[in-house]
Amino acid sequence: MSNERYFNFPIQLLAGFLTDRMNSLTNIYNYATYKKAQNLKDGSINEWVKYSDKYFGIITTDPVRSFENGLELYENLPISSPMVGINKSVYFDYYLNDKDEFEEVCLLAFLAIKSIVQNKSYCKIDNDFLLSRMDGNTKKVMDYSSLSPEIVKYANNYQIRKIKAELCNSWGLVTYSRYTRGFYVSFTLSVEELVFEAEKRRKSTKAKQAKEREKEAVKIALHRLNGHDTTITQPLRNL
Repeated sequence: MSNERYFNFPIQLLAGFLTDRMNSLTNIYNYATYKKAQNLKDGSINEWVKYSDKYFGIITTDPVRSFENGLELYENLPISSPMVGINKSVYFDYYLNDKDEFEEVCLLAFLAIKSIVQNKSYCKIDNDFLLSRMDGNTKKVMDYSSLSPEIVKYANNYQIRKIKAELCNSWGLVTYSRYTRGFYVSFTLSVEELVFEAEKRRKSTKAKQAKEREKEAVKIALHRLNGHDTTITQPLRNL
């Protein structure tokens, strides 16, 4: 079992990542270490920071500033915010090394999907929800004008396919989107397992839709047999 540590943080801290990566990463670090240090409950700032440093295996160079920023972020972000974790090795890879914009975008997409999947083995999402979470939004943005220009740049089929392909090749993502609105994602299931779950769900949904159509048809037929107006003014719902 891996002993890898994760910096856990609210998805809102991804906002502005593409314009100032270091600021976003610093906020993630400060929030996560402050949140972890809360386990100590009592003590000085230095004691709190030392506690989280020991847990993460790190050395915080400016304990007071880190603590105060983490505290401010913690108090100003809703407790119910969607959370996501970035493991320490990936974090410091992006903190210490040069990355091009596409590498940054792929990290955002990875974290966005992780924040949606959470502990589930798989789930179904769509491109709008993916882009919204990449931009640090807790909910799906329905109008792209509400997204940052840096994220809107990737709001097209070519870029989305390119991002998904990279996540599948290098980040452990499995996707499936045959005859579906949106696409299924998983970080734990195999391709075969995800396809099975998606098709099982699609079959179940189609069966429910057929049942609803049948119930509506029976209702209309009985209405006519009971001597009511036989004119059907409303079409059957297209379920």
